[in-house]
Amino acid sequence: MRLKGVWPILEGLSMNEWTIVLIDDEPDIREVVSLVLKDAGFAVETADNGRAGIELCESVCPQIVITDIRMPGLDGIGVLEHLKKKFPDMEVIVITAFGELDLAIRALQLDASDFITKPVSDQAIHLALKRAMERYRSRQQLKDYARFLEQENINQAKLMHRDKLISLGRLSASVVHEINNPLAGILNYAKLMIKMLKQGELDDQRRIRFAAHLNLVASEAERISTIVSSLLTFSRKNEFTITPVSMDELVERSLVLARHRLELSGIELCVHVEKEIPLFRGDFNLLQQCLINLIFNGIDAMEGGGRLGVSAAFCPESKKVSLKVSDSGTGIDAGNLEHIYEPFFTTKDEGHGVGLGLSIVFGIMERHGGGVTVDSTPGRGSTFTLEIPV
Repeated sequence: MRLKGVWPILEGLSMNEWTIVLIDDEPDIREVVSLVLKDAGFAVETADNGRAGIELCESVCPQIVITDIRMPGLDGIGVLEHLKKKFPDMEVIVITAFGELDLAIRALQLDASDFITKPVSDQAIHLALKRAMERYRSRQQLKDYARFLEQENINQAKLMHRDKLISLGRLSASVVHEINNPLAGILNYAKLMIKMLKQGELDDQRRIRFAAHLNLVASEAERISTIVSSLLTFSRKNEFTITPVSMDELVERSLVLARHRLELSGIELCVHVEKEIPLFRGDFNLLQQCLINLIFNGIDAMEGGGRLGVSAAFCPESKKVSLKVSDSGTGIDAGNLEHIYEPFFTTKDEGHGVGLGLSIVFGIMERHGGGVTVDSTPGRGSTFTLEIPV
């Protein structure tokens, strides 16, 4: 057996980083094959039976195992099953006798990377090793990529959380004001009712007024509950949870949290949500974060007041719902449009944002299989459109 003559098949694959365990009960085969593999640059360990081969693999952790399929005691199929359960990334090549096709098929079903038949030819062992090495390398690359994606998801979650904390801070004044108003109303109505009770027994007219005050207290308490519920929904952790989403509820809960800031900024709000928009699947919390980000961006673009529009529609042809936020602000320069979705890119003055909002919106839309587009004219305003498949 001379393997060096056809070794160019493995050109580009470095052998000095590879360890091979060879398991065969025939001493001559072990000696010849191991010498050839070592001469080619592989680190080679040998075992003369299945049990010893498994122990050796557990000790040296090779990338590739070459095992005879017919051996006394634990045969090659048993070795393969054991190794694949314990070391699923380990590539196993089985050596079979001519006419043992059923065993070769069984080995492939158990995830052997390849099989070669006796007598072992130079070309066969080279091709089997090349496939095993490429398969092992591809598997490791997939694992590395999976780890990379996992880290990217962690980083994205951290950015989303940071962006949410920034938004929560900006919402605080609005939320406090929105809660203080109904609380003041409840307090005043409670004082009126106490005063009425102190005046003695209620006649019919006073009972009607008393009941009206109670209804107003209940109404204001429900208003507070809605505000708090909206804030709690927004502040939840960024776990991607898909549920049926109502566009009406999404818009209303988002505006509850932003309405006071709009009023303080002297901005006229115009809302139009088409009737009969179907429920669509998405993460309500993350979609609310997108909408609030776009509303805040619109407010920031209109320092002297202006007009902000929020509209929603359904397109039966594309089977997508669209959510638009438009402002009459400063608009975006053409040179900045291609950068607006980049993390930490911002055109705002210091203290008015860190440039996370639109990159977060872009990432959330991608996770929903949707997209975000912008139409902007400097000096006339911008319109951001979110599209989500139904």
